[in-house]
Amino acid sequence: MENTINTLKYGNVEISVADRGAELRSYKVDGEEFMWDRKPEFWAASSPVLFPFVGSIKNGAYSYNGKEYKISTRHGFARTEDFELVEKTENSLKFRFSSNKETLEKYPFEFELFITYTIAGNTLEIGYNVVNKNDSDMYFSLGTHPAFALDVNDDIKLSDYYLEFEKNETSQKYKLTDNGLVFDEKADCLNNENKLQITETVFDDDAIVFDDLKSEKVTIKNSKNSKELSVEYKGFPYIAFWSKPKAPYVCIEPWYGISDFENASGKLEEKTGILKLEKDCEFFAKLIVKGKK
Repeated sequence: MENTINTLKYGNVEISVADRGAELRSYKVDGEEFMWDRKPEFWAASSPVLFPFVGSIKNGAYSYNGKEYKISTRHGFARTEDFELVEKTENSLKFRFSSNKETLEKYPFEFELFITYTIAGNTLEIGYNVVNKNDSDMYFSLGTHPAFALDVNDDIKLSDYYLEFEKNETSQKYKLTDNGLVFDEKADCLNNENKLQITETVFDDDAIVFDDLKSEKVTIKNSKNSKELSVEYKGFPYIAFWSKPKAPYVCIEPWYGISDFENASGKLEEKTGILKLEKDCEFFAKLIVKGKK
């Protein structure tokens, strides 16, 4: 199926969203681009949705109601599926992906997943809505993974950039295994500070994942100019930061859920961070992204 790109301009903001994964490809404010341009030599994505799992499943399999299901892909499967544009207004785009025969073979729940992009002033609100279509509880995780471009040139180096939290934080980061599982131990990272410096080596050990930050907003800044990009993520229990080493972008990833721990039982309902949604119920989450030159 051809991957359609849907473009929307409202006020001084313009966005482009692909049908494939309902993935945000472009977010421009006053003509200034803030999204990573998907250079394949670093990372050929820009903002995948992580559903129905975040991260890796131990041994590529899990069990539910006594039956085993295999899923080898990281971050679930919705990011590579074609969404349908179900509603377009002057300032919003709404996409839907529904369970089908293929998804039920690896994930035993009927669902609808909606992603809505709404432009308001300079801000872009990204809404996530999961609908349980089963006669019973549904277990899932949902994560966000937007990648924001870091302008690197003769004047601005990668090390001029930093992430600024809205509050001072003291927190340890999770240690991750080589195959993306989570160790049951942490490493010191933030000590009563509100900045995380971006360097060529800061992501050498994979993503930096926190589960206890007080901040609900983080801003990408640099010491050479006033361009900045903030992400507000109220309610998300986990947040990760990631980039390929030395790549000129950074991902800000609020999550409901996390990779399996290395000692995970493999039972879906026992998975750390998993959400339970009762029948006929819906789940809502949102990010508020704001760029300024």
